[in-house]
Amino acid sequence: MDTKNVITITEFCQHYKIPESFIMSLNEYELVQLATENETPCIYVTEIQTIEKLIRFHFELDINIEGIHAISNLLNKLERLQEDVRILTNEVASHKDRS
Repeated sequence: MDTKNVITITEFCQHYKIPESFIMSLNEYELVQLATENETPCIYVTEIQTIEKLIRFHFELDINIEGIHAISNLLNKLERLQEDVRILTNEVASHKDRS
C-alpha cells in the first residue's frame, strides 16, 4: 500500500474518533471517493480536508448525511459561480485595458 497517498478508513476513524459507517455513508452519497488497497478500504489523502469539513457538519452541527449532501452541492455550485465571476471580471478588465 502506498501510504503517501491513502490512509485506511480504520486508522482515520480511530484518529478522529468517528464510526467507520460515517465515512462509508459519505462515499454512498458520493461526497468522498474511497480507494481500496489490498482489499482494505482507504481514504485518499487529498480527501482529508473535505472529510474534516463534513465531520464538523455532522458531529458539531448535528447535520444528517442528507443535509450534508445538500449543503455540499450548494457550496460546490457557489464555488463554480465565484470562479465564473472571477473569469468574467478578468475578461472585462482585459477589454478595458485594450480600449
